[in-house]
Amino acid sequence: MENIIAYLTHDLSALKTCSLTCHSWYTVTIPHLHCNLTLKRDYHNIDRNYLGPLSKLDKLGLLHLVKTLRVGQGLATGDWFIPSSFNKLNLRHFSTLTNVHTLKLQRLQLYDFMLAGAKHYFRHFSQTLRSITLYDPFCSPRELSCFLSLFPNLDDIGVLNRSTIIGGRSTPETKLVPFFTPKLQGRLALDNFLWPETWTYLITSSGLRFRHMDLRKTAGCTPLLFEACAETLDTLRLGI
Repeated sequence: MENIIAYLTHDLSALKTCSLTCHSWYTVTIPHLHCNLTLKRDYHNIDRNYLGPLSKLDKLGLLHLVKTLRVGQGLATGDWFIPSSFNKLNLRHFSTLTNVHTLKLQRLQLYDFMLAGAKHYFRHFSQTLRSITLYDPFCSPRELSCFLSLFPNLDDIGVLNRSTIIGGRSTPETKLVPFFTPKLQGRLALDNFLWPETWTYLITSSGLRFRHMDLRKTAGCTPLLFEACAETLDTLRLGI
């Protein structure tokens, strides 16, 4: 049964059909159906509790099945994934996502989370998270390096600035002490990234051991990263 389901992991419609066959098929299928979760702004949510869907998933006991979490926000939808969007209840539901391996965040207002205590919101990802991708994050170079240091088992990093070079206000220095030393032994993907200071902080605190790097429009970061990963690097892709 598991071998059959393994062939259907990318066919959502087929998985849903299999889950309705019987209890045994449901048990095997349900982890594949709920391994991916996307949170985004719902304009029909009149009370603006955009984290509300987590409550239903928590009641059904499905949040622990999530392996990949995506948070979607942009210029068209507005930035809703911010500390003030969390209340005591939905923060508890959000903290139930304890098996997430991959985290993809759009337009993360990192300054606000750092000021509010980023560890308070993201600590439940610390042991399982292996890959993180940030699209157009709002932060300073130091804030970014300290945020990445929250995850000791992190291997892959992507920072993709698809619109403009963006930054944020800097938090007080006392708020920016790294908590862990991330592994950083997988892949690094950067697009339109001009902050060598981020890697200077990480090299000083933990070192870099990336095996694969995909760098586009990274200016002064490229020689720094190449030198830091010279002994471990297997593949390097450079773009203009």
